[in-house]
Amino acid sequence: MGEIDVVVKETRQLTPTIRELLLVSADGAALPSWEPGAHIEIDVPLDGGEVASRAYALIGGTEEADDPASAYRIAVERKLETRGGSRFLHDTVAPGTPLKIAPPRNDFPLHYHDADRVLVAGGIGIAPIYAMVRMLVRRGIAFQLHYAGPDRAEMAYCPELERLCGDKVHFHYEGGRLDLDEVFDALGYPAEVYLCGQRPMNHALNNSALEHGLSRMQILQQCFDPPPPPPVNEDVGFEVELRQSGITAYVAPDTSILETLLAAGYPARFYCGRGECGFCPLPVLEADGPIEHRDHFLNAEEKGEQLCVCVSRLKGTRLVLDA
Repeated sequence: MGEIDVVVKETRQLTPTIRELLLVSADGAALPSWEPGAHIEIDVPLDGGEVASRAYALIGGTEEADDPASAYRIAVERKLETRGGSRFLHDTVAPGTPLKIAPPRNDFPLHYHDADRVLVAGGIGIAPIYAMVRMLVRRGIAFQLHYAGPDRAEMAYCPELERLCGDKVHFHYEGGRLDLDEVFDALGYPAEVYLCGQRPMNHALNNSALEHGLSRMQILQQCFDPPPPPPVNEDVGFEVELRQSGITAYVAPDTSILETLLAAGYPARFYCGRGECGFCPLPVLEADGPIEHRDHFLNAEEKGEQLCVCVSRLKGTRLVLDA
């Protein structure tokens, strides 16, 4: 659990679902130093009274200046299915609220050697990527940035990134599958790709980068998604058929329908990967068993006609989708 006492100094609503917090040391002393890609863990109360640690990437400052050594800046996305941690940081904390945090840890380090460098962010994944952008711009190191989200109003730091990056930033507002095949194909040597987004996005782009000649050592990635909820019953494998596309594939017990479709070459639309956003549902034509709807988007009537391929599953052997 957290061993450093901090206090919330400022809050700022970046989007309807993303809130920025500026934390300062309780005694005014310098906080432990860190590098872009690092995160801290904050002790937050969960529903039921339990206290747990949740990780948030450090941003480092604003467009104009670095934060002082006594401050940490984070961005928190409010998530629907959580047990209350993000709701606490959105709805309860205010300037003056004390918090406990763990020292910074960096599992997603930025390298500075000469390379053909691509940064990719999806949704709240922009937080560590923004810290990297600030450092690369300051050092005059070349890069390109691709930032995906459902629309501009839901994406944090867009104006700042436009001013910092100029033509180096490329926004992808359509949601769904982020296709960077041409970008990866054009990379020179040496090359590096930094990915930070939801699991399905990271998985698809990691595979694309590998297919275009990058090694796993050249692909750095991070995902702050909570682990998938354990199934009530053990998941089973089943066959999925896309009637219009002529694709039939086997969905393994430990693989989602979405991941299976992407691996089979179907350009499935997706964004959150958690069954919240409504980008991925596909119409159901046939199912030889009950469908386990694990999403937070479809209403009862819609669940009789379609399913969210990112999280929902079949308790049977064959599923036919109208796609």
